[in-house]
Order: sequence, then C-alpha cells, then structure tokens
Amino acid sequence: MDLEYESILEEFKAEFKKLRELGFIDSKRFHDTGIGKTAEDMLGIFENNDKSADYKGLIELKSARALSDAMVTLFTKSPDPKGINNVIRNTFGYLDGEFKDAKILHTTFSADKFNTCKGKYGFLLEIDNINKKIFIRVKDLETNSLDNSVTAYYPFDKLKDIIEHKCRYIIFIEADHKKENGKELFKFNSAILLSGLTFDKFLDYIRQGIIKYDFRLGVYRKTKNIKLIGKHHDHGSGFRILKGDLDKVFIKYKID
Repeated sequence: MDLEYESILEEFKAEFKKLRELGFIDSKRFHDTGIGKTAEDMLGIFENNDKSADYKGLIELKSARALSDAMVTLFTKSPDPKGINNVIRNTFGYLDGEFKDAKILHTTFSADKFNTCKGKYGFLLEIDNINKKIFIRVKDLETNSLDNSVTAYYPFDKLKDIIEHKCRYIIFIEADHKKENGKELFKFNSAILLSGLTFDKFLDYIRQGIIKYDFRLGVYRKTKNIKLIGKHHDHGSGFRILKGDLDKVFIKYKID
C-alpha cells in the first residue's frame, strides 16, 4: 500500500472509531441497502455515479448486517448495449407477485453452469477471450437450446477500469441491527480492509464460480416518492460474492 492510501486509511480509522462509539443509529433509508447508505451518510459520503471509489476517491465501502448470509456486492453496472436490461426484463422476466402488471427478474448465476430461473430459463456467464467480453447467455430449459434473441455483454476494458478504480481497496463493514418502533437501527462494530484483487484474478474467480452475477430487476416497493411504487426499478445488477468466499478472493486486514 502506498503512502497516499496509508494516510487515507488512517483517516478512515479515526472516523470509523467515532462512528462505532455512537452505538445504535437510526437508519433513515429504505430497503436492504439501508445499512450501506446509513454508513455512507454518517461518514459524509454522498451518492454519485463517479467511477472513483467511495471514500476520498480511493477506498470503496461495503456493508453487511452481522450474521447475515447475504452476498456482498463487488460492484453494480448494467451490461452493454445501453438499455439492454429492459429488453432482458421484458424477454425473460416473470410477473411480480404484488404488482401483477410488472415484469421482474431476480436470479443469481455464474460461469461454471447454467442456473434455473423459475423452471423456464437458465442463465450463464461466458468469458470470451477472443472478443474480450463477458457475455450473458440464456438457455430455454424446455428445449435445452440457447436463446440468441438478446445479446448482453461486458467489455473487458470497462470491467478492468472498475476493478482498478473501485475494487483495489475495499473496506467491508459489519453492523449489529435491531428494530424499534418500526425502524431499523444499526451499530457499526467492525471493519476489514480487502485488497489484492486484479482483473486477471477477477476473471479466474468468475470461471471458478466464486464471483457470481445477479439480475435484480424489480419494482419500487418502499420509497418516499409514492408515484414510483410499482414502477420498474433496476436495483443494481452486478457482480457479487458470498461473504464466506471473501478469504478466497482478497487479502484481509482487520481495522482496529
């Protein structure tokens, strides 16, 4: 780690110590993302779509509830070409249980085998070294044949840029949580620095099925803007990893 990162890490340690000493904090956010957004709010990090990392532009922050088996999101980004997620939703999605007219698509898959989504379609990541892209392949499970009606992919160069700028150093924060008067409260208690991920390793872990992919094409259910409820919403399709596999992918350093 270079001197610039060491200096910023020390700043984070001091700020996280103050955050930890606050005890339980009222989350003013909705959804499962409440924990991450609450941590960012308390650390003075504003939401943006910049390609730089969350904290001081150099360290990406990830959060999870303690004892949760939820997957950790490495990063979210819609595949190319632009607008393809809507095409994928309309072509392979299924009707939402609550909002009957809205199609959604929630499914997790990897590169080692096709998954099964609602017994109708199978999804797979395919690494194409010749064209330097990761393709999302879809199989019709009834006919056991590939569906080539939709082409979605991630160019290597775009993924490499994200890995180098947003996944070089990641701080993974865990928090205890409880509910009081219908509100969720968080107590941030531990932080671990994750490093060592390169683009070549990223591809290798995808091949092994350790790094997975999620479509989270849903609808708004809880939001301050009631006009959005029931409307289509991309909750952040992207690459994820099980908490238990973090040791396989990263070098870990506990932050006191």
